[in-house]
Amino acid sequence: MKKIYLDNNATTKVDKEVYEAMSPYLNEEYGNPSSTYEIGKRVKDEVSKARENIAKLFNTESDRIIFTSCGSESNVTAIMSAIKANPDKKHIITSSVEHASIIETLGYLARNGYKITFFEVDEKGRINLDDLKNAITPDTCLISVMMANNEIGNIYPIKEIAKIAHDNSILMHCDAVQAAGKIKIDVKDLDVDYLSISGHKINAPKGIGVLYVKDDKNFIPLIFGHQEKNRRGGTENAPYIIGLGKAVEMIINDNYKLAEEEKELRDYMEEQIKKNIDDVFIYGDLENRTPNTSSIAFKGVKADELMLVLESFNIYVSTGSACNSELAVPSHVLTACHANLDDYSPIRVSIGRYNTKEEIDEFVKVLINNVGMLRRK
Repeated sequence: MKKIYLDNNATTKVDKEVYEAMSPYLNEEYGNPSSTYEIGKRVKDEVSKARENIAKLFNTESDRIIFTSCGSESNVTAIMSAIKANPDKKHIITSSVEHASIIETLGYLARNGYKITFFEVDEKGRINLDDLKNAITPDTCLISVMMANNEIGNIYPIKEIAKIAHDNSILMHCDAVQAAGKIKIDVKDLDVDYLSISGHKINAPKGIGVLYVKDDKNFIPLIFGHQEKNRRGGTENAPYIIGLGKAVEMIINDNYKLAEEEKELRDYMEEQIKKNIDDVFIYGDLENRTPNTSSIAFKGVKADELMLVLESFNIYVSTGSACNSELAVPSHVLTACHANLDDYSPIRVSIGRYNTKEEIDEFVKVLINNVGMLRRK
């Protein structure tokens, strides 16, 4: 039975072109990019090309790009840089629907003398900018808001939030892990101070991330060392950096046509589900979300039971963030949206590069044949 993978917000398959770009640097061109001899210089040149590709995707200069191990490291580095750049300020503002790497880092800071304000979202997961403005105090050093939510797909008004931050002399960080490759990111237009992405969300491997830093005066390394111009210690993960550079090059060359195709598939899927199954509810801001994401619930059906049934047909979805999948607690995102999880417990379907209409048709067919049975249990 063919596998149908519909959990691309959790992770993506490494693209064949990405793997082929990486492969020589795993076993042939294995020099250390910090070395001064030829085989090291060749690797350094390829790392530089990857950096330039990522800078082009973000519309910035290549020296603003720092390679990290993942999106979470980028997020934590940004937060710790911001507080160290403003040692006399002890207040941070964020939303109630951020990624765990943000929430848990801020939880640590809260236990160590910082005040953290989590402003609320409405039932569709939308932000009220007045709530953000009202949370600002003279002690606020950082505002951190994601560009796109990993569970419901909502896209947030980062440019407007950054302006509010800077009008009040506050630094702005944006977690763009779920936005990269799906919506355009222009850091000069957004005017953020820090921005994070992760390779494994865009068909590059796990274990590589990026942090954009607008100004080094507001940056302090999380890991000290001479690499990355003294901004991130540790020998550069050259094969994965090169793979990420190739994945970004594919996004640039594709000019977001893939994202348009994913949206067509997602919209077709939702249309077919609503046409054939009663009492369906889709979470989030349906007019302003990432093109591949659907948080969809069927009245009276428990998401974890539905996920297991789908898995028996070799169809893979999730019940929320993969980063929290082992925790037996409700999704903090859906809780923040005041979701009625007793009646409408959603699965998250996230479409990716390799999904086809035939796969979506098979997925919908399995839903049609099994949702009624689960409702009768």
